[in-house]
Amino acid sequence: MTILLYNSLTRKKEEFKPISKDKVGIYSCGPTVYDNPHLGNMLPYIIWDVLKRYLLSQKYQVEHVMNITDVGHLTSDADAGQDKLVKASQKTGESAWDLAKKYSAVFFENMNELNILPSIKYLRATDTIREQIEFAQVLDKKGYLYRISDGMYFDTSKAKNYGQLGNLKNVDQRAGSRVDVNPDKKHPSDFAVWKFSPADEKRDMEWESPWGKGFPGWHLECSVMSRMTLGDTFDIHTGGLDHLTVHHPNEMAQSQAVTGKRQANYWLHNAFMRVDSGKMSKSLGTGITLQDIKAKGFSPAAFRLLVLQNHYRKTLNFTWESLEAAQRGLVNIIKEIAFFDKPALGCPDLEADFYLQMADDINSAKGLAVLQQTIESENPTHAKLCAVLKMDEVLGLGLKELRERALNLPPGAQELLEQRKLVRQAKDWTQSDKLRDKLSELGVEIRDTELGQNAVQVKL
Repeated sequence: MTILLYNSLTRKKEEFKPISKDKVGIYSCGPTVYDNPHLGNMLPYIIWDVLKRYLLSQKYQVEHVMNITDVGHLTSDADAGQDKLVKASQKTGESAWDLAKKYSAVFFENMNELNILPSIKYLRATDTIREQIEFAQVLDKKGYLYRISDGMYFDTSKAKNYGQLGNLKNVDQRAGSRVDVNPDKKHPSDFAVWKFSPADEKRDMEWESPWGKGFPGWHLECSVMSRMTLGDTFDIHTGGLDHLTVHHPNEMAQSQAVTGKRQANYWLHNAFMRVDSGKMSKSLGTGITLQDIKAKGFSPAAFRLLVLQNHYRKTLNFTWESLEAAQRGLVNIIKEIAFFDKPALGCPDLEADFYLQMADDINSAKGLAVLQQTIESENPTHAKLCAVLKMDEVLGLGLKELRERALNLPPGAQELLEQRKLVRQAKDWTQSDKLRDKLSELGVEIRDTELGQNAVQVKL
């Protein structure tokens, strides 16, 4: 099957042709672990998980690598301001090392709750300092670096095709937008490869280097980690739209400067998530977390469904109403498939249509439409359940587990069902309705049929 992916490098959909016939290498830019990740932080990992699941469904072996930024990510894209870990450390009184450990654990917990496949190789920036210094030394020897007062900087004027990724027709165009002009730099687009430690403060995280004590620039770790694990050139590099005009062009430039090769063949970027049409941001107080939605009774699976109802290159506007609608939709799916017969055979035509929709730039919204069409089809229930579970191996909603949980009724429910069965046989409809209400309080919904009453737990 032909797989089409929108390549930010060429700004068009392209047929995906992996370097190896049956193996795909993916590098995803990971989190900066200085605070609780908000929903917008977690959105990309759901998308790239579906990408990986789809490739696995097409019989590819997938090697997936992700960095954990625990040093070097400054508060400004102009390589100014504080390291985010250091700033958080000063605010909380905890060491940068302890903060990184704590919020890494939160991130991994979120990944698990969102049903993201664990088959990812994670590398921490602080675990690859030696390799980052060695990489920077190669850049220095090749003449790409120059020294100014606060660090060693990459001269973007020497990089071939700098700005091709992100369509930066003028490499200085970013000045005055996300990147402020640093008068000490040769060009506004130049970026730090190694930052010097301030002379007047002791950092939790700093290392000796050939240029002086300091810490690596943010862009360096991804060049180093992707090369260490996937080689000079790999298949797919993923990240957020915010990476497209700063981080990824810089990463690509320094990688090509060292290897002389294209770093990745396909660059995929997800659009942002907004909240009530405004920016989702920790600093603005709109950084809603997975813990926040769980506290309000929403399932992480409902958030995953909300994300997949939208194409990944379109902005997703989060509202509590949209999350509530997604949760209702998920509950409705569970209620429909709960009493399907044991899965067998499948629905080949519908399954083929699902894979076809997903092959078009990972169109999860259309894939979900095919899943719903399958549920509503006239096929035998055993065939429908088989097909739905196959589709969910790609979508990752965890429908098999949710279905099993729905059929596992809470304590006391079975006794109420037996009582209701008896009063219905006696045609005591008033008492039957009262028992239905009691079951509803337990989170159990009843569907009366000619064969009797079916009960399902609808609390996710």
